[in-house]
Parts: sequence; C-alpha cells; structure tokens
Amino acid sequence: MSQLKMIAITSELAEKVRTSRVSPGYGHPVTAKVATGHGPCRHCLRPFVVGQDVRLLFTLNPFDEVAPIRQPGPVFIHEEACERYVEEKGYPSELLRFGAVLDGYDRDQLVRRREMVTDGSQETTIEKMMQDPLVRYVMVRDGSAGCYGFRVERQEGS
Repeated sequence: MSQLKMIAITSELAEKVRTSRVSPGYGHPVTAKVATGHGPCRHCLRPFVVGQDVRLLFTLNPFDEVAPIRQPGPVFIHEEACERYVEEKGYPSELLRFGAVLDGYDRDQLVRRREMVTDGSQETTIEKMMQDPLVRYVMVRDGSAGCYGFRVERQEGS
C-alpha cells in the first residue's frame, strides 16, 4: 500500500460547482461541453470519454488551504455526479498512460523539484520526490496542457 495520499477536489466543492455553475472564489461562469480531451475529472480522477462525457470547465485555485499565493487555473469535472477518488488508493491507474509534470513544493510554496514523467512511473517518481524532507506536497499537472490534476501528500505517520 502506498504511503501517499492522492487528493482530488472535495465532493462538496464539486457539487457546489455543479449546482451554482460558478467558479468558487472567482465568480466566473462554468462552461459545460462534451469532452474533447482526456482530462481527468478532478473529483473522481478518471479520464473523460472523448466525444461522450460532458465536462464542466471552471477556474480553481489548487493552493486553497495549502499555501498563501493564489495560482488559479482551468480544471474539469464530470457534469454528472461521480464518486470522489479514494485518497489512499495510490496513483490512478487510468492516468498512468498520460504524461505528467510533477512539481514538489516546500512550505514556502516554492518548487523544490520538478519531474516530467511519460513512462508510467508517476507514483515511484513521486515517492522519490517525497524523500526530500523539504518537499511538503506534489502537484500533479497534465504533461501536455500543464493544468492542475490533483495534489499528493504523505499519509499521516509516513
């Protein structure tokens, strides 16, 4: 079992976006469109079915409640309710085929280490990054678009 937690957006936040159709903290309108890319959904961490799934696009600050400097960007969730990814489940296997940029941040919100992974070794690479005591968490970003996917932290007691 992994010593890492994969942290998707909360169910409360996803439901608020689905209901209000407004980006949390920014007030920008949410856009609904049929998926033209894999995503993933930032709530269930599953890739979208291109041409089939309807996804909601909105602005999110992934550093909310983690670090003081806001860095908003575009994210997607399924328009229909989906189950939140289980934090202790390890790196989402359905995302291993997609490249990822892994940014390891310290307590001052500075990138201490950055890795680009395209060979399916995301979890192993994150585990190595987390061995650095200065790396507090890792932000997983899409390997081509660069947008935020989810956050990785150490499990309690790790």
